[in-house]
Amino acid sequence: MTNSTPHLVAWMVEYQKYIDLVEKNAFEAAAELKLEIEEGLQWVELTWADLEFASNQGK
Repeated sequence: MTNSTPHLVAWMVEYQKYIDLVEKNAFEAAAELKLEIEEGLQWVELTWADLEFASNQGK
């Protein structure tokens, strides 16, 4: 098993960009970014749910 923390941190930055786009009603750009994020997550064996879970841990 590998340590996925560095990957998670990197993808959390992109996830926050996605959230910011949604909050600005930039839905088309947000959708494109989400696709890129989901594709990248597959390479590091993470999921969108992992990002959502991690983002809610600080709240």
